[in-house]
Amino acid sequence: MKMHYQIKIEHKNEHEIIQIVYEKRLYTEPKLYIPTQTVNGKKKPTVAKGKRWYVYFRYYNRETGNVDIRKQYYKNINRFDSVAERKAVGKALVEAFKTALQSGWNPLTNEVKEKQSSHTLKSGLQHALELKCRNVKEATRIDYEHRLETFLTWTDQNYKSGLLLEKFTLQDFYSYLDYLELEYKNKRTGKGLSNTSIGNTKRVISSLFTELKNRRLIQHNFIKDIPTIKSKPIKNRPFTYNELQDIKKHLEVHDPYMISFLSFMIYPLLRPREICRLKIEDLNTRDWIIGVETKTENRSYSRIIQKMRPTIEAMKIEGLPGGYSLFTPEDKPGVWETSREDSRVTYFSRQRFRKVLDAMGFGKEYSLYSVRHSAIGDLYIGKQKEGLSEREIIYQLMPLTGHKSEAGLRNYLRDIKSVLPPDHSGVYSIDF
Repeated sequence: MKMHYQIKIEHKNEHEIIQIVYEKRLYTEPKLYIPTQTVNGKKKPTVAKGKRWYVYFRYYNRETGNVDIRKQYYKNINRFDSVAERKAVGKALVEAFKTALQSGWNPLTNEVKEKQSSHTLKSGLQHALELKCRNVKEATRIDYEHRLETFLTWTDQNYKSGLLLEKFTLQDFYSYLDYLELEYKNKRTGKGLSNTSIGNTKRVISSLFTELKNRRLIQHNFIKDIPTIKSKPIKNRPFTYNELQDIKKHLEVHDPYMISFLSFMIYPLLRPREICRLKIEDLNTRDWIIGVETKTENRSYSRIIQKMRPTIEAMKIEGLPGGYSLFTPEDKPGVWETSREDSRVTYFSRQRFRKVLDAMGFGKEYSLYSVRHSAIGDLYIGKQKEGLSEREIIYQLMPLTGHKSEAGLRNYLRDIKSVLPPDHSGVYSIDF
């Protein structure tokens, strides 16, 4: 802790008495934190997403003797879009905090008030996004970023981004929902949003407001009380056995590589995203075990069944680097340079498999997921033929499909309409 001096001058009998008082300094000099990124080998200031600027200093707590209380103040610095603007604002704030501290301001006694008033709508939600996305999967983070970006574009255009958090109202958010429902158009397709998409956007923004509430930056999250618009999402319909055979014949001529991709959906029952995550190191061909990052678990392991082994052997992965992606646009394992997991899924689902479905006349109710639905439905019917009861089948399928509850798997089977009642002709007495 640095020391500073106070000099007192007293007049007594026309003589000057100088007293030097040693006093611990209560704070360090305020400084501006400037995040950087490396460009061409050199670190340069950046305003990229997640790179937050702030003024900071340390303060001495006389009551507890704690000398390491770090104080950080954002004060809307991150509302500005350029490095020059943020530097100018940041330096001004540094001088303001210096003046306040020299005048005796104690940030400890004003901490709650400062915390509640330091964020605008835009900076507060960006802060909430940063907190929310620390421990989520990449796909979730991307979804949150996209939906928040759309919301903040609207708040910018309607002059609400600079409002203090507590000044943004329920009616303001209803105006945004009206915009999504009546005005918003997708730049790529030119189409409006479905009720499902609007509901998902509401869910994401509400989640960020809950994060602000949990951090005591706002008193109440009014968005969670808004009813969600009812919707009827299109269910992915499973293929019949004959349709799957027709698809395979078509792929053998036009896109043989996709047969291997679909095999990972049919036999290990993986989802498209899970297949796109697979690395060479995830396949143990000695003990025939596959490990994958799933929707519900960080890591899940399952047995590679006999029917799946010829597909893996044909991919000739022995000796390849473990970090290679199993599936790539090059139709063989390798390095797939892409910053977004979604783009990998889109490549196989929309750019390759959708072409097949369109060419064969399948509608929008069919997708890559239809293949997985078909496989699970086929397993259910196979178990039925073995004479197992519904409950026995559910218990045997749960470890294979990854569902955590009986009800969850039953709902899934009901949704994809894979469980059909047996022929009940023998019950009728009517011969019409």
